Amino acid sequence: MSEKLNVVLYDANYQRLASSFESGNTYLDGFLRDHRALEDWFGKTYVLLSDNNDTIIGYYNIGTGYIEQVSGSNRCKIGGSVHINCLALDKKYHGLAQAVTPDGVKINLSDFLLYDCIQRILGIREQVGFSFITLCSTKQGYSLYKRNDFEDLDNDLHFSVEDPAAHDARSEDDWCAFMYLPLDAE
Repeated sequence: MSEKLNVVLYDANYQRLASSFESGNTYLDGFLRDHRALEDWFGKTYVLLSDNNDTIIGYYNIGTGYIEQVSGSNRCKIGGSVHINCLALDKKYHGLAQAVTPDGVKINLSDFLLYDCIQRILGIREQVGFSFITLCSTKQGYSLYKRNDFEDLDNDLHFSVEDPAAHDARSEDDWCAFMYLPLDAE
């Protein structure tokens, strides 16, 4: 994936473009449109812009966290993480192939956006140590993360105090799968 994407740090100059961004997920769309995407306390947001910088094609927001293992009533941190708080692509670009590998595997624009996000995270890792990349995947994004080596979080691991079972009764926009990418896998 050597093509250079036009990914920049999101700031107030790009906020006017967010009003036309529609991923198909109201939470992810709303996140980009309101103040949270600009707030440092929530993480840093990066936007993928069109070549002429007049359209937000996609975005991601990254912050920090950790994974802990639960055994009975004991909770033990097992490694720091960078958490992908949000990653979304405008629905006009869903399924758009950017490349095809020699063995016929289609690489979507969403894969390129995730790759850019992971590369940015790995750059941070050179300055701050951590062992995992974590995220809560939507139903729509689940296959993207699975094909890019993310794993479902085991039942005895957590990175959120929220009960994962509570997601079963929620709406489509609120459904999530807790996932992680181990960076030091043997």
